[in-house]
Amino acid sequence: MAGRAAVLLVLLLFAGCGAFGGAERQTVTPVPVPEGSQDDRVEPAVTEDAVDARRLAAAHRRATRNRSYVLGMRLSLEWGTQIVSLVVEDRYHYQYRTEILDQNYTKRVYNNGNRRYVYDKRAQGAWTATRRPTPVSGVLDPDPARLIEAYLATDVSVERPRDNCDTCRVTLTATEPPAAFEPADNYSVQAIVRPDGLVQSLTVSYWDRSRNSLVSYEIRYSAVGETTLSRPTWVTQRWANATDSGPELSDSH
Repeated sequence: MAGRAAVLLVLLLFAGCGAFGGAERQTVTPVPVPEGSQDDRVEPAVTEDAVDARRLAAAHRRATRNRSYVLGMRLSLEWGTQIVSLVVEDRYHYQYRTEILDQNYTKRVYNNGNRRYVYDKRAQGAWTATRRPTPVSGVLDPDPARLIEAYLATDVSVERPRDNCDTCRVTLTATEPPAAFEPADNYSVQAIVRPDGLVQSLTVSYWDRSRNSLVSYEIRYSAVGETTLSRPTWVTQRWANATDSGPELSDSH
């Protein structure tokens, strides 16, 4: 029961965003990405007929570290639906947007390494710009790797497009909920895993009997290693003459 409570707390902290495209995606020229070592590949976490969810989560973290990508996340619980869009060029250069549907809430963050621009509809000072940049891990809650570990901690079937294919994506499916999610009905999970361990997509759906509601969750990565960013339109429109090295800006007053 304690494990279930911890997982639900993580999900509730995530509660909050528009369709998967909320942030302005900009793909210009491919950004160099590090070569994956053999230790980063998915094989240690995924065998012919089993999955080690903890190792897979660790492989996913390694595969997304120091790389550019576009991430879309969607979470639905009894309170509503949250959508998150995240466009990452590197650890300190990203754009984040979160929205809670039907609750008139939006938050945007643009971080360029020198300055952090924020629009938060719930904050008293909705528009702020500070010289206190935050790493991308500071806005992404929950960490997708934690959800990968939680949802796949059960009996998982492994499907490969063909035998002995080290360069093929692997499809993982599960229909029995982990103990942390009991009692749950109609549990369904599917994940697509790249050879480097990056979980390219994860979809989850089940009926939570304790809350008497449907839970669904989806994450999807794209443009891995091929994403760059420029200043988004909403920042330029709000602070047309501001420079990244200028003084702090705020419209809270």
